[in-house]
Amino acid sequence: MPAANGLGLHRSTRAEIDLDAFRFNTRALRNCLNPGVRLMAVVKADAYGHGAQPCAEAALSAGADMLGVGILAEGIELRHCGIDAPIHVLIGILPDEIDDLLRYNLSTTLCSEPLAEAIAKKAAAHNRRADVHIKVDTGMGRLGIDWEELPAYLEFLYGLKTLNVASVFTHLSSADEDADYTQLQLQRMRETIDLLERKNLPCPPVHCANSAGLLNFADSQYNMVRLGIALYGVVPPAPQGHAPRHTPELKPVMHWKTRVLRINALPAHSYLSYGRRFITRRDSRIAVLPVGYADGLNRALSGNMEVLIGGRRAPQVGTICMDTCMVDATDLPEVREGEEVVLFGKQGNEVITVEELSARYNTIPYETLCGVGKRVPRVYLP
Repeated sequence: MPAANGLGLHRSTRAEIDLDAFRFNTRALRNCLNPGVRLMAVVKADAYGHGAQPCAEAALSAGADMLGVGILAEGIELRHCGIDAPIHVLIGILPDEIDDLLRYNLSTTLCSEPLAEAIAKKAAAHNRRADVHIKVDTGMGRLGIDWEELPAYLEFLYGLKTLNVASVFTHLSSADEDADYTQLQLQRMRETIDLLERKNLPCPPVHCANSAGLLNFADSQYNMVRLGIALYGVVPPAPQGHAPRHTPELKPVMHWKTRVLRINALPAHSYLSYGRRFITRRDSRIAVLPVGYADGLNRALSGNMEVLIGGRRAPQVGTICMDTCMVDATDLPEVREGEEVVLFGKQGNEVITVEELSARYNTIPYETLCGVGKRVPRVYLP
């Protein structure tokens, strides 16, 4: 099992990345698409902590048509890895990044006239056309032009001959929470397209659906979908009260594991860890694990999570430290030093999902996955 870096040779804490599961998810989600609908695999934030290059290559091999990254540097990194598929920079760029955008043949999100003019001018100097994707704000309130202003903006862009308007798109803010608001956003997008038709303006390809959009709203597919979290095996919830949806079987891609570093025999009424927030109520066997908040095991999980040892659950106890945490293994007398421990993933017949771990400290799986630290080596399963 090759590791992503040399740390894998010296650490018992690791994140196993199942690339076969990633390819399985990509194919399963592609099978949900209407004929002719393209798939953008979102591999931003180092593929949600899974490793951008391996996941990008796996996505493309399983049928993705293009890749989405968050920032320009992520797209450049993939180009340096030899990936020549279309890559889109989702949050856009600043003017001083235009030269690199063109040099590495990346496309960008666009929603301002000054930036459009600057890109067009640079593209002309390079004797080429630049691909841009026009973002429309239908209710996210973050990036994009107002949906009612799209016709005028497109007319302006069509006059810039060195720009190629590759698509018009919006982002659904609440497709996993609020069906009514999502339908409002989709209705605004439909009205935007109708506006273009009434003004006899060519309508570029359209994309709206993220993972939650695809799985919850059949009318969100348009010409392409942008899939992120579902590729990694996390199924976004359906809005409360929303009609049942067909959800493909997806497989978790990351499994976070460590090993028992030491077992301490402690008498009853012994304090553990910083702040003495836990005291043993009986003679106890406390397993020390070499993983802590510097690895992404959030300190807010202290005393509020379980791990798997020997296929059974054991509670984490005491304050999580920078490099270590502790688990009460008193009810697991067979546990020995060096034994495998699962933070999330499967062991025997038991499973702790990333969704469960995230809910323990009131966050979302996106943050938990992205938060698994860089010093945790990624070990890639073929």
